[in-house]
Amino acid sequence: MQLDVAAAELDSALTNFEGKIIKAGDTIALTTAITEATNLYKNTEEGVEIGQNVKGSKATLKEAIDVAQLVVTNSANKTTQQLADAKAALDIAVVAFENSKVTALTGLLNVTVTSAGVDRSNHINLENDETLVLTSSDSTKVAATVSNDSSGTAIVTGVALGGPITITVQVKKDGQVIKAGTFTVTVVPMAITSKMITNFDYSTVKGTQAKLVSKPVTLSDFTGNRKDFSIVIGSDRIPIYVSWALSTDFSKGVSMGSVVESHIQDFYYKKDGANGILNRPIAAFGFEDTFQISAFQPGSASSFTLVGADWSYFFEQSSGLGTDTDISKNRTFTISDGTTMENIQLTSNFVTIDDLVNHINNRLMNTGVKAQAEKVSAAQFKITSTSSTGNIIIDGVNKADFFE
Repeated sequence: MQLDVAAAELDSALTNFEGKIIKAGDTIALTTAITEATNLYKNTEEGVEIGQNVKGSKATLKEAIDVAQLVVTNSANKTTQQLADAKAALDIAVVAFENSKVTALTGLLNVTVTSAGVDRSNHINLENDETLVLTSSDSTKVAATVSNDSSGTAIVTGVALGGPITITVQVKKDGQVIKAGTFTVTVVPMAITSKMITNFDYSTVKGTQAKLVSKPVTLSDFTGNRKDFSIVIGSDRIPIYVSWALSTDFSKGVSMGSVVESHIQDFYYKKDGANGILNRPIAAFGFEDTFQISAFQPGSASSFTLVGADWSYFFEQSSGLGTDTDISKNRTFTISDGTTMENIQLTSNFVTIDDLVNHINNRLMNTGVKAQAEKVSAAQFKITSTSSTGNIIIDGVNKADFFE
């Protein structure tokens, strides 16, 4: 009986001892995870394109797979918890790997810019330790140049007509591309639109000669009824008188005009001989019953005055006034394509915007400036470059009258 009891106690002790032995865990779950992670590793491509994994991420995953595989290899010495921990670590590595893809930059805008124009519409938000790299498909920078500032703004400058060219945008962190995108750049001809124009009269008002036309001459014989006056022009004082009967071969106006002209010629002959007559500044001539005193040259310098006792017998007023040429309405501005320039002079009254545009185009064509004027509306026009560079420069004295 005692032996039976002792045997039973020994069996119980053995059973209890065996129950406390730590057994090796099941490797199926970890092995399956390793297989899936390995397939992911093999079928994933690293690179800088959207959707590809960031370079270096495969090496990190491979290291995690190798650590898990080492646990499986030594599974006889690993508990179920150790195997579970190894699988959990591998699962975390897989999730991190799947999240290590080059993501697409959103919101990038395709750009249209004029030659010499600058565009800053694309801005990329950069986080800590991120840098921006821009690469153009136009490697020779013929059409446009692209750069960026420290804030992440893409700066596009038009060079010459062309495009579209593709700008590749990459955001890097720790030297690896983590975000990418593209936008296009097209360089179009520069066009400058005028202000609204309502008055097309840029005409030159020509100067006028000083002149005076007499009252009708009613008397043909001045014998005993002498009439005297003088013409003052510049520093010259020309005495005029008549005290005889006028010729009956001509009308009274023609005859009296001849009398005044004779006195003028006599004055300048005495002053400077034949040259004085040829270069005299003033003359007189007659019509039917009136005569006229007139300066040869236009302008205010040609003005003259009648003085003396009897000027009012012949004339209503004593001053003959010449006017200078008035160019106050004239306008001028220049158009250049960067190589050739034309000075656009506006000195006429253009009835419509079409007339003005035609005049500008004729001037541009004559000098070979690579630009063209176009009607925008009844009160507005624009200048568009026709050169390969697309450049256009407007300047000149009255630029501000036409352009901002």
